[in-house]
Amino acid sequence: MRPDLELISEWVAPDSRMLDLGCGDGNLLAHLAQTRAVTGYGLEIDPANVEQCVAAGVNVLQ
Repeated sequence: MRPDLELISEWVAPDSRMLDLGCGDGNLLAHLAQTRAVTGYGLEIDPANVEQCVAAGVNVLQ
């Protein structure tokens, strides 16, 4: 995981809800779901990134 996303993940409280604007490939949301039991949605405009989010099981809106 990228160092900046690792730093962000430390700020997120366990069992919280999150909206990730411009979520990219959903890496941060997937990581938070696995490590901190976070539920949430990503918002992404790029169709390729949306496909990657869906493949990773991340809730995403385009």
